[in-house]
Amino acid sequence: MTRSKLTRLVLCLGIVAGITLAPAAAAGKKAKKGQITGTVHMIDKDKSTLTVTKGNVSRQVVYNSDTKWLMGTQASNKPATFDDLKENWYINCEGTFDGVKLVASACRFRESK
Repeated sequence: MTRSKLTRLVLCLGIVAGITLAPAAAAGKKAKKGQITGTVHMIDKDKSTLTVTKGNVSRQVVYNSDTKWLMGTQASNKPATFDDLKENWYINCEGTFDGVKLVASACRFRESK
């Protein structure tokens, strides 16, 4: 084999290995857990999202049928539904980040901080 053919072969094998191993490495990543706290700025029921603001920063929270809703403080709360939530109320949502959006597993809210 000439040197240029060997170089091409090694390069092709490297590309094939990269293509096959990259999805496996990406699938092995764990979703980053986190939370978002602030004031409910906007509720979009059609897209199942909330816009939460804290200071000048707005963040998106995505909810679904598995999201647990609580009303009250951490020390004193009771089960609630999404329909109990109102704009301008304080909210604390926990879940996993999908990019910059938080997919909420649980949200606790109350009228004021």
